[in-house]
Amino acid sequence: MVFRRISLFYGLIGCVSAHICMLSPPQRGSMIGINKQGATDCILLDGPCGGRPPVSPPQYGAKSGGNYTLSFQKNLDHWTAATPGQFRVLFSSSDPMDFKVLAKIADMGEPSLTIYTVNVTMPTRPPNTPVTIQVVYETNNPNAPPAFYQCSDVMLF
Repeated sequence: MVFRRISLFYGLIGCVSAHICMLSPPQRGSMIGINKQGATDCILLDGPCGGRPPVSPPQYGAKSGGNYTLSFQKNLDHWTAATPGQFRVLFSSSDPMDFKVLAKIADMGEPSLTIYTVNVTMPTRPPNTPVTIQVVYETNNPNAPPAFYQCSDVMLF
């Protein structure tokens, strides 16, 4: 009986341990296992970037003031019909990070591992400005953590 309870406990932890992954630009840190629900590299609960340090210098670029297509994955679904959540795409070029919203996408109950793409206009900044792109999954689900975070570092040209 004790073994069964322990197995159930660890099984529940596995079910609620991961939630959003940034694909393009790639998220800070690893992307190991992102095609499996509950990937460890997608469970960042602490804002603004899950405790992951910036990549310096950024390895990816985007045109200042230009259009950019960002993609991310809902690694594990936390949708509820009574209180649907949302995804926010944000941008910061300051330290400490002062994020500005670039886009919002409603969570409509798409299944785990759904890939979202959103076209954004990058803010205008001088060339060679490092910036942070953040995606936040706001679950609005009383049975899940309130938000999950991912960040990526980009150099504007």
